Amino acid sequence: MKVIVLLFVCAVTAFGYGYWDSFGDGGRVQSIAPVSAGMCGATVPDSLSALSLFINSSALASAEKITFSLSGWELGWREEITYHYTCVEPFRYNIGAMTPSGACAVTVPLGRGLTAGAGIATVAQYQMQSTAQEYTEITSTQRELWRTFYTDPHGSLTEALVSMAGTVGPVSLGFSPGVRFGTGGATTYVNRVNGADSVLVTSWEHSEFCVRAGANMKLDYTVLYSTFVSGDSRYSSFYNLGVSASFPFMKGGYLGTEIGFVNGNDLNVTAFTRLPGVVEGSNMYLGLNGYRPDFALKTGIGLSIGGDYSFGNYRVSGAYFFHSRYREGTAVPLPYINHLYDAGDLIILGVERIF
Repeated sequence: MKVIVLLFVCAVTAFGYGYWDSFGDGGRVQSIAPVSAGMCGATVPDSLSALSLFINSSALASAEKITFSLSGWELGWREEITYHYTCVEPFRYNIGAMTPSGACAVTVPLGRGLTAGAGIATVAQYQMQSTAQEYTEITSTQRELWRTFYTDPHGSLTEALVSMAGTVGPVSLGFSPGVRFGTGGATTYVNRVNGADSVLVTSWEHSEFCVRAGANMKLDYTVLYSTFVSGDSRYSSFYNLGVSASFPFMKGGYLGTEIGFVNGNDLNVTAFTRLPGVVEGSNMYLGLNGYRPDFALKTGIGLSIGGDYSFGNYRVSGAYFFHSRYREGTAVPLPYINHLYDAGDLIILGVERIF
């Protein structure tokens, strides 16, 4: 007979796509704009996209015309759990895909160096059906399966923001306050090898004030910039410092790097470049990322590639962004887990219309 039970689960921070992340921050969308995703989520200012109010709102201060931006993505995920070698099943693989989601925004120049904007975007998703196993010790060289946890979660977090950006001398500033809200839950089945099975049904609602802000300063061929994202009980904070440089021989391209911290102390370093494309009006984007969270076994790697093409009053863009993390087994509460690896594959498309 199935009864309601309480499960001890551990909420982990930053992005994640496995069993334990279903109860915490969920799967954080690494970038909601293709240009940023094509550079491993870099927050370098992009004045051509209204979605910059979510990424680096200081970029909007350079907008000259009304701009509408729309993006949509599909996120695939996988998790690998490695148990102690004495366990009956030392490896566990979970894999799946999120519900397609998207974002949209509009910006309007107000004159005198000011730009206003508004937008809405999905920022985290929870559709990660996954399994975890708990073992018990029989002898010093043998562990047997005690119970299996299977969770079927649902839900998402959305941000609705307004934004204001302006320029003071060489410095541009942007401020995007709003609300982060969502609903979700999970049904977790606990199947015991011996004894009664059980089931836990949970649900949650979330609504919190949030802020995204950015600043940049142009110095000859160089742009210095910084961004900030507030956190709460279901979304990790983020802040960074970055620099990009553009030289005449790059023909409008640039290269740069940034260093940031997720949830206060999880190191996130990114290198990126934009190169002029073969076709006039096009650009190519490349990124390389290293992410080291708490309980890191080694640095997780991110790789990305993207491109855009501008014609008339439109710009279309797309990107692929792979990102990963490695953690020690002590990051989660179940015994006899050596380490965990989880990764996401983001495919994103977008369009801008300038009026």
